[in-house]
Formats: sequence, C-alpha cells, structure tokens
Amino acid sequence: MLIYNRDSLDKNFLYMTGLDNGVFENCGLLFVQNGKMYVFATALEEEILKSLEEDAEIVMYKDKQERDDKLKSALSNYKTIGISFDSTSHSLYLHLKELLGDMYLVDIGNAFKNARMIKSRDEIEKIQKACDIASSVADDFPNYLKRGVTELDLSGEIDYQVRRRGAQAAAFQTIVAFGTNASKPHYSGANVPLKEGDIILIDFGATYSGYVSDISRTYLTGKPGEDVLKLYNTVLKAQEIALGMIGNGVQVEKVEKAVCRFIDSHDSFRGRFIHSLGHSIGLEVHENSYPQEDFEKSFVENMVLTVEPGIYLPGLGGVRIEDDIVVEKESCLILTTASKEAVTYEV
Repeated sequence: MLIYNRDSLDKNFLYMTGLDNGVFENCGLLFVQNGKMYVFATALEEEILKSLEEDAEIVMYKDKQERDDKLKSALSNYKTIGISFDSTSHSLYLHLKELLGDMYLVDIGNAFKNARMIKSRDEIEKIQKACDIASSVADDFPNYLKRGVTELDLSGEIDYQVRRRGAQAAAFQTIVAFGTNASKPHYSGANVPLKEGDIILIDFGATYSGYVSDISRTYLTGKPGEDVLKLYNTVLKAQEIALGMIGNGVQVEKVEKAVCRFIDSHDSFRGRFIHSLGHSIGLEVHENSYPQEDFEKSFVENMVLTVEPGIYLPGLGGVRIEDDIVVEKESCLILTTASKEAVTYEV
C-alpha cells in the first residue's frame, strides 16, 4: 500500500502512523506484506518523524529526482500497489504510472473507509476531548450575544475560543447564521448585525490530536412567536426520536424514516428536512457519510456519528440541533453535552 501526500494531507497518512502534529507535504508511506513500513520525507519533517523510528524505516530525500529514485527502488519488487483513488490526484496517478511502469495500481480506498468507520477506544477518547471543547464553547456562546454583533464577529469568536480551550484548530469553516440566513444549511456568514428576535444557528467543531467534533445549536432571541417555538421543539423531538432508536444492528433507514415521518406529520414542515440525518466523523468531518453496503446499512458498535435533524423555512429561518454520538450495543452514547433547552436571550 502506498500513501503519498503532495500539497494536501491524506488523512490515511495520519491514521496509519498515529502522527497528529505536522504538515507532511511531499511525504509518503509504503506498507509491505511482511508488516514493514517505510516513510519517505524531506528534512522539513525529519524531527517529527523521529517518533516512528522504532516502527518504520525513514527514507530521506533532498529533491524530486532522489525521491522518485528511492520510491522506484523500494517498489521494484512488487507487481501490484494499492492506493486510495479518492485521495490521489489525477496528476499524481499519472506520475506514479510513469514512474512504476507495468506495476498495477489498485484502488484500496474502501478498505481505508471501512477500517476508519469503526473507532478504537483511543480514537473515541480523542473525539470525546474534541466534543468536550466544542460543548464548552457552545454553552458559553450566549455570553457573546449583543445587539449589533455580526455573524463574522461571532464565528471569529468561536474559532478563538476553540483554540483557547485546547484544540489545534476549528474542524471546518464555522457557520453563524442570523434570522432568515438560518434557513440556508451551508451558509458561510457575512457582516450581518444581530437584531432582537433573530434565530441564531451555529455549526462548528474542534480538532483535537487530529480528531474532530461537529456540533450545531440554535438560539432564540427576543420574544419568539409560536411558529418559531414549534419549529425548535419539533427539531428537538426529532433528534430525541433518532437518539432513542440508534444502537448496534439497527437499520439506518428505519431511523431516518421515523424522523422524516415525524417532521412531515406537521403540515408546515413537510419536506423541509432537506439533508441526511448525519454522517460519520473521525479524522475528517465527513469520513464516509452513513454506513454503506459493507455494513448492510446498519449502525455498528463503535461507529462515531453525528445526529442532526433540521428544518429550514425560507423567509423565516431554520433550526438544526446536532450532536456527536458513539454507537453502543443497545443504544448510543452522546459525546456532545451542550444545552439544548429552548432558552430565549435578550440582545
């Protein structure tokens, strides 16, 4: 198996090495059938890679030609090389074909996805820490609400607080949406000031030791009308339905249909749950969506997933409540603990 990073990091590199604090541009990994691991790197990563010296042979190179010569030499005894097509650029694929000649490149991307879907105890502990950081920030978020503060102000504050509390970085681009902007699930934020009566939707995460969390909360301001309270409580109940059903061996479709049936039972919300119920998380925010056919589309113990029903009403706003969970034998454990109570804040 060959993993090679050019300008971007293949998270399979981190998964296979256990490293979590480096850029690793132009670094490669080669695994052979006897279990030996080779790491190809420049001097920029040499000190960080010293922690692998007991488990791997470190192969340093000075320039592209020396790298290619050493890669070709290391691979010369093999006829079939496994690479992940999903994380290999077309230009790198063509370069490997030219470099390796008649060697056969086979896609092993699904093998990585399936392995990463089921988390080890160590991985779950790292995700839990990322969730603890995000939950703490979400619980404190109302302290930063004041009239006139902008979506961009608050997204910047969230990113700062995530790092201040021990995260390496935000897990992805933080979303803060006010008022009618909250009906756009992937809205990215703008210089929009907060006003009394706005719905506020936030979606963000923390990265800890390479692993991520992903949480969404919705806050109400002013004196929300019955329509807004009904919207919020419907989403909260939809999430409770899902969380109460999930466990090892439970079919994903069964849970998703139950949530959709409940939301669609409200005439004013029918068809306004417009995305999936959730996705798997780990080293990436979207690792492999929900279980694929390899898992017979069922939840499996030690999967770590988001559960995030939402309802989006253009012209009014939207509500999404998202938590991270780990699937257990009979149920699921919720990893994110920030309050979901429908509290109204004055701004």
